[in-house]
Amino acid sequence: MARDFPEIVNFGSAFRFAIEAEQAGADFAAEAGVVAPDQEWRDRLEVLVCTHDDRRSKLTTLRQEVNEMTLEPLHGLDASPYLDVLRAEPETTWPEAAEQLAAVEEAIAGYHEAFVAHAEDVLAAQARAFTKAAKQERAAAEELRAAI
Repeated sequence: MARDFPEIVNFGSAFRFAIEAEQAGADFAAEAGVVAPDQEWRDRLEVLVCTHDDRRSKLTTLRQEVNEMTLEPLHGLDASPYLDVLRAEPETTWPEAAEQLAAVEEAIAGYHEAFVAHAEDVLAAQARAFTKAAKQERAAAEELRAAI
């Protein structure tokens, strides 16, 4: 599952990275659903896919709002700590796929939190959306790990 994450040089590319990360989360959840041990897990993972899709849609809308604003370059936001997890090939066995998905959720949450730390003063309204998303990602990771 090759993913093309942009280098972060401005707010637009930071949003593109977040949108791509949410897509990766949906893809990993869908792949985990293929090897899930039962229907209960498949249902749980389908909800997670839909949650990522909803977030991706919301972030796309927020990105359009940001594109209408004139914003300076974004310096110091380093996405490299998240790339190995987000670019990994999906695990093909259970419970490894569930553990990998939990790590993906944590990576996405970490990126959202880092983005907020760099952009909160400029993008207050959008920062709230990232903060909420990060909390949801961490909660999903905790739920996955508790259920494995």
